Amino acid sequence: MAPTSAIDFASLKESGNALFKQGKFQDALDLYSQALALVAVDQDKSAVLKNQAACYLKLENYEKCNAVSSQALELSPNDPKALFRRCQALEKLGRVDEAFKDARKAAHAEPGDASIKEALVRLKKKIDEASKKQASTDQKVTDMLNFLHTETDKEKRRLAANNLIVLAREKAGAELLVAKPQVLEKMVKLLRDPKLDAEVRLTIVRTLGEILKGDPARTREILRNRIGLPPLMALYCVDNLELVTAVSIAVENILKTLSGWLDKEKPDPAMIKANQEDIDHTLQTLTEMVDKAVLSAVGRDSIIDILLKNIPENLSPGLGWADQFMEKDGIAKLLTAAVVQPGDRLNVGSSLNVTNETRIHISLALQKINDDLDGDKKRKVFTDKCEQFVQRLLADPDPETKMLAVLVVITLLQGPFDVGNFLLGSKNILEMLLVMATSDEPEHQIIAAEAIVHAASKKDKCAAILSEGMGILKKLAKSPNDKVQVRALVGLCKAGSSGGLDFANKPLPEEEVQQLAQSCRKFLTNPAKDFDLRRWAAEGLAYLSLDGNVKDSLVEDRAALRSLIDLGKTGNQNIIYGVVSVFVNLTNSYDKPEVVPEMKELAQFAKQHVPVEHPKDSPECVAKRVEALAEEGVVSALVAVSKVESKNVRELIARVMNVVAEGKDHRGAMVQQGGAKALLALALDGTERGKECASQALARIGITIDPTMAFPGQRAYEVVRPLLALLQEEKSALQNFEALLALTNLAQVSESVRQRIVKEQGLSKIEHYLYEEHEMLKRAATECICNLMLSPDVRRAIYFRIAAFCTSSLSLSAGSRYLHSVGR
Repeated sequence: MAPTSAIDFASLKESGNALFKQGKFQDALDLYSQALALVAVDQDKSAVLKNQAACYLKLENYEKCNAVSSQALELSPNDPKALFRRCQALEKLGRVDEAFKDARKAAHAEPGDASIKEALVRLKKKIDEASKKQASTDQKVTDMLNFLHTETDKEKRRLAANNLIVLAREKAGAELLVAKPQVLEKMVKLLRDPKLDAEVRLTIVRTLGEILKGDPARTREILRNRIGLPPLMALYCVDNLELVTAVSIAVENILKTLSGWLDKEKPDPAMIKANQEDIDHTLQTLTEMVDKAVLSAVGRDSIIDILLKNIPENLSPGLGWADQFMEKDGIAKLLTAAVVQPGDRLNVGSSLNVTNETRIHISLALQKINDDLDGDKKRKVFTDKCEQFVQRLLADPDPETKMLAVLVVITLLQGPFDVGNFLLGSKNILEMLLVMATSDEPEHQIIAAEAIVHAASKKDKCAAILSEGMGILKKLAKSPNDKVQVRALVGLCKAGSSGGLDFANKPLPEEEVQQLAQSCRKFLTNPAKDFDLRRWAAEGLAYLSLDGNVKDSLVEDRAALRSLIDLGKTGNQNIIYGVVSVFVNLTNSYDKPEVVPEMKELAQFAKQHVPVEHPKDSPECVAKRVEALAEEGVVSALVAVSKVESKNVRELIARVMNVVAEGKDHRGAMVQQGGAKALLALALDGTERGKECASQALARIGITIDPTMAFPGQRAYEVVRPLLALLQEEKSALQNFEALLALTNLAQVSESVRQRIVKEQGLSKIEHYLYEEHEMLKRAATECICNLMLSPDVRRAIYFRIAAFCTSSLSLSAGSRYLHSVGR
């Protein structure tokens, strides 16, 4: 190609035309762009724009073709070439009506052009087919609704409802359902029919969820002028988890559509402002329902979860509704539900339905709201509202009502701990708690033991509680009531683990610790014990398993280990932290403080206590425990709980998976049990350390397992970013090496995967390691580059670099060395 610096407009245009004829469309486009910068006459500009449109058409960039063709038509209206090229682009973009209009105009301007005539006939046929399909779809919608009204043929009703979901997922279908008179209203009428088949009701809700998704204007119209929120809110009263989940998805679709949050990491502030009225109305409606007696237990939990996800703004993405939530008395509504005990623990005359998990849902919501408040002033308002609620309960002369104040404190101790700890020390609540512990009533003892357990959660703040409560806990641990006994055991377990990892600083004798662990294992493995008892036993082991002897005894007791893993597989919110903590302790996947030998000697010289590691925490002992966990299927339990909201818990899960993935023999089973899929989610969302551990585990899997099996389909693209995240200087050399090896295997999968690696700026990151002093890193990077060289784009990029090196001060020999380093 001739130099273009001193070439005029005509030469650039002619050279571009020549390249176009040779099929070098991108090169031609570059010359046309240069020519466009020199053009002075509108007619010439229009000609170049048309040529650019032809290039974009050949390059299949139809959006750009449409854009430049439109620019040409602004300069030369009714130009047949510009009209036809825009027509072709619009047809490819699926905008058939607009394409037909352009084809008709082009045919009028150039009646003898066979290509235009052919396009006109083809587009007319497409429009006729679309019209027939539209008419047919209208009739099908009518038929589907009629089938839904037919009580005699349930199978047709189910089929019709499922077809409505499919239709609603398409934009045109959703718009049709909304535009067709009375369709939405008929759906609502069916939802209110108590005799309606449960499956049909579920599919109607799912259809509404799809209709409410994606289009803010349509969503506003439905909320304001068509069916509103009440039909959906009424379904939260139904005790059906699947139906309630579908309702929650519909409500989430409303909030995410109105806030511009669909398929994005965070909401759009401009969208929130534009739709503030409808967002406020939706969140206020949910807030008002939290303490309604008509709600089912699963409905209440689902509403609390929606509020938990959407209220925050500062520490996690959300709609910034914390202040309004407090103004609408949301704190009191949550605490009203929190003091209700499921089952037979307390009979306080409350008509609210709750599950065993409701209180933990409330604790998490309260913690998230409190953490999100920006400033001490707002946090004081939060604390004051909690204190006012407690004082109202204490002011009641009924002793049972006073006891509910302790349940509020328990809820807060599991969430915003500082608020709960503050209330525990106020107005003689602690004294009342200790009196309850010495009561003869099992219900009182249960609440007291549970409060002491949660109050002792933080080492630096539990000394006062334990000094008062240790004797009481030991007494309660001998109770004939299992529910009292297991809670007291957990309290003693917390006391026994307050020395942490320091083998030389144990507050309880080793024999007593082993007895506590054995008691917890008995509760855990006894199938006759209910889920709640086993959950508490797991929590006790979460504390005791910091001790090396307890770790070994737990792993040797395979029945207890299997029970623990089975407990994790349930995915129950109440057990997640306890079970995962045991796995972290067994695998030693927690961070250990680095002990500098010089500082250790200095501490010993100064007669300061130096932490001592347990002999059973040696690498060999840890490896045996990891092997036992892998054999029993720990990964399946971790996968079951991996969707938890808490980023800290997600980090713990990633840590354990990463340790399991160290063993080459474990990686196949990890993939079979869904570990790779779970790790992808953990690598993209969590704490920095959690994402790092998950990414390293993915790299280890990618080294040993065929990438097409480990990361099938879309996952082969998704895993690229986590692997590249390990190619940073602050990461360890091992992490760099494992990531390079995994990328080397991944680069063999397909051209599209190689393109993704390049698109994510992977080429430059990998090239960096060609110049590392570490021989293994250099080799791994070279192998990876060699596999990437299968891509024409990579070869082109490499050659351009070589050319740049050769023409720079690095000289030809430097370029040759670079070429040699990548194995060409």
